[in-house]
Amino acid sequence: MKLSKISVYLLILAALAAWLYFVEIKQKDKKQADEDKASKIVNIEKDQIVQIDLKSVDGVNIELKKPDEWVITAPLNTRADQAAVGSLLLSATDARSEKIVLEKDVKWEEYGLEKPGFSVALTTKDGKTEILFGESNPSKTSYYVRIGGDPRLFLVSDTLKNSLNKPSLDLRDKTVITIAPEDVDRIQITQKGEETELKREEPEKWIMIRPEKMRVKNSVLNRDLNNLANLKAKQIIDEPNQQGNPYGLENPEKSILLAGPKLDQTLLIGSPDHKEVSTTSEPAVYARIKGYDTVYLIDERSVKGLTQPDRNLLRDRSLLSFNPVDVDKLEIDLDGKKWVAVRGTDKKWSLEQPQKIEGIDSWTLTSILWELKDLEWKTMTKGADGDLSSTHLDSPQLIITVFKKDEKEPLILKAGWSSSLQSSKKDSDGEPTDKKEPAGTDKEETTDDRKSELKADPQVKTPPDTPGKPQVPELVNAMVEPHEEKGAIFAISSIFIVRLRSDLERIVGKQ
Repeated sequence: MKLSKISVYLLILAALAAWLYFVEIKQKDKKQADEDKASKIVNIEKDQIVQIDLKSVDGVNIELKKPDEWVITAPLNTRADQAAVGSLLLSATDARSEKIVLEKDVKWEEYGLEKPGFSVALTTKDGKTEILFGESNPSKTSYYVRIGGDPRLFLVSDTLKNSLNKPSLDLRDKTVITIAPEDVDRIQITQKGEETELKREEPEKWIMIRPEKMRVKNSVLNRDLNNLANLKAKQIIDEPNQQGNPYGLENPEKSILLAGPKLDQTLLIGSPDHKEVSTTSEPAVYARIKGYDTVYLIDERSVKGLTQPDRNLLRDRSLLSFNPVDVDKLEIDLDGKKWVAVRGTDKKWSLEQPQKIEGIDSWTLTSILWELKDLEWKTMTKGADGDLSSTHLDSPQLIITVFKKDEKEPLILKAGWSSSLQSSKKDSDGEPTDKKEPAGTDKEETTDDRKSELKADPQVKTPPDTPGKPQVPELVNAMVEPHEEKGAIFAISSIFIVRLRSDLERIVGKQ
């Protein structure tokens, strides 16, 4: 076949494809769009609507306007819940009829549409469209509807009326706290006269300054702050009873001050609403923002993390404070062997010691760094004396040095334990009778509560033996330089050491 004929056939094929696309597919899409538009009872784009009026036969009218964002202007002036209003608009503009009962000459009074029981008016800059709801059909599953100016009588599902006929509480913004968590740099909690104060030192670092000074676990505090920021009122009392003290808010025993450079807000928490008591939940409590009269009914569980702070949960027990992505060198001395890993400018890790290996498994190195970052102490002994022999830290068996880029001073973790630990007789609790206790756990300082804590902690277990490696007790002593608790001796779980041994061997074994 000649080349010219092939070209002709290709042109014909391209023309057929173009015709199929523009005539068949495009026309089909247009027809589908036209049918979809025709099935709707109103043809308004929700983004064009600037006012909504909801009117009920009982005289309860709600008016919403949109200057920039939606606000309720009647029966009171207040913020609107943007998501709730958006859902209402979607229901109204996407509403479809089940069928058209009559095309014209409708006797509206026969269907309850002469004086409709409920109506929705949607206003745009071009005019107003009303959706009027009459009586329900005999089966009570649908409603007769009239669109203002349209001669037809529609039958719509009862779910449409339910999605539009909302009380003002459902449409108003029920947010209690308006200060964003990231804008808070100081928290002051008052609980029965006792004060707890927390302060943000860095974007991701909080400390408690009263009643004691300690580092605070960022994840726990962020969780409690987010719970508070997302707190929604179960009920809003705009005109509270001013007689007596019905809400327990005159001199409340609980309060939370959130302070920041942009705004300060104090949440006052009063007495419970005993009408809300159930067998499965705690009663809701009354609350208000200091300086405002509006009273809210809130779920007390949402604020318990701050009103009843658990210092054990709040305390940041991490030994080392660093971001793994900022580390460019890691040195580990363990079991008489030194490991040195360096991250190059290409972000890839290489091993310098105990042997030279380019391009080692970065995942394993990253895992070590994250486990080191998440390593937490079980107990802490402050003000340790200069004699480290009793804690085996005079000749530590593990030294980890973390070098962070752009910082001259590295972080150094040292851990020590008895090198002569033997499998010996065990006492009635299954503990070795000759086991040396870590700092802060000698017989004089060990309490029954602490024993219970260690037994209940699933992380504090005798770690499995590593073949060919010296046995490690379940708790070992450690110290960190530099650390804000200068000279402190920590007890840590040796599970970290067992995992570290395995990870280091894996780095070499994968090569």
